[in-house]
Amino acid sequence: MNEKMENALINEQAVEEVIIKCEVIEISDEEEQPKKKRTRKKAATIHPCEVCEKTFQTGYELKKHQRTHTGERPYMCTTCGKTYTQLGHLSIHQLSHKGIKNFNCIECGSSFYRKADLDRHEKAHKGIKPHTCEICSKSFTQKNNLVMHVKMHIGDRRYECDVCKKRFMTRSKLTLHSKRHDKDKKCKPDFVPHILGS
Repeated sequence: MNEKMENALINEQAVEEVIIKCEVIEISDEEEQPKKKRTRKKAATIHPCEVCEKTFQTGYELKKHQRTHTGERPYMCTTCGKTYTQLGHLSIHQLSHKGIKNFNCIECGSSFYRKADLDRHEKAHKGIKPHTCEICSKSFTQKNNLVMHVKMHIGDRRYECDVCKKRFMTRSKLTLHSKRHDKDKKCKPDFVPHILGS
């Protein structure tokens, strides 16, 4: 085989290789994207609330919900004693001690720490009060205000002051009250009897 023929044969093979490679590339371009690895889903577990029969997908969601029935507020602000059912709500509240209010009412200029609070406030401007007391028909913009209002009707004051035995509807109100006792202790000087006639 002469040199020209060998070169022609090599060039022909190179062309075939290129064509083959191009075909492979074309095929791979048309293929679907690789599918994500499928993880086996466990059978959906339903967590029902024993009080109101609402259901939740996780035990954590159920536990958060149950606080609406028990009144438990495990997250307390160390600055002012206000308590919350959820850690996220406490975190937002703590912005108040830093003075950060990012949500402003266009109508009156009031500022809020959370968008939800602004939305609730704007409902008040519009006269929207969707939460109504079944006892006296008073309406509220917030559900938690209705809950507190109903507690006043039924006399639910489960939190008692150790010092004066006064009772409160929420732990946060008891905590604020207790701080007054602490303040009174600091303000009162120790009793020193005066000696008469000296």
